[in-house]
Amino acid sequence: MKYLKTIILVMFTIVLTSCSSDDDSNTSESNFIKVGESSFEMKAALVEPSFNSVFLSLTNKTEAEINASFSGTTLNNVDYFTARINHFDLTPGETYDLDDIYSLEFIVNGDVFNSEFENGFSQFYKSGSNADLEVTSGHITVIDYSVDNITLSLEFERADGVLVSGTYNGSFIYLDDTNN
Repeated sequence: MKYLKTIILVMFTIVLTSCSSDDDSNTSESNFIKVGESSFEMKAALVEPSFNSVFLSLTNKTEAEINASFSGTTLNNVDYFTARINHFDLTPGETYDLDDIYSLEFIVNGDVFNSEFENGFSQFYKSGSNADLEVTSGHITVIDYSVDNITLSLEFERADGVLVSGTYNGSFIYLDDTNN
């Protein structure tokens, strides 16, 4: 259970760091999530299989910063994308539509204190209190997924018509909670 709390903390930390709306929004860049005209750099990914689903998250914090947060280091300005996909594991070449995604959320500019995610501003989610921020269509495509690398893309549309897109290509932290 302690390991699961650590994983949740890491994911929350990733979600809360953000870039400002005047940051470069060039769509040719890699490892970013673009919400409308705002672009948010993603520096690390986490993959955690859990029973009948896979928890996937991206953050603007590095793997070293994430690992330090497990030891109590406070993280500020955390951007954190998270999706729970209703499959046993991620499959290269597979596209997961919104119906395959149990939960989905992207929160920016949050903080992690004592392994707890706090504050932050939601950019989109699958189910939430602000109908304009709810995604109405979209998908995540896993292009490559191997022992040391994951490449993926995502595209969603919010109810207010704002387009969300992103890519990530790099290493990831694998958290295996299925054996606990």
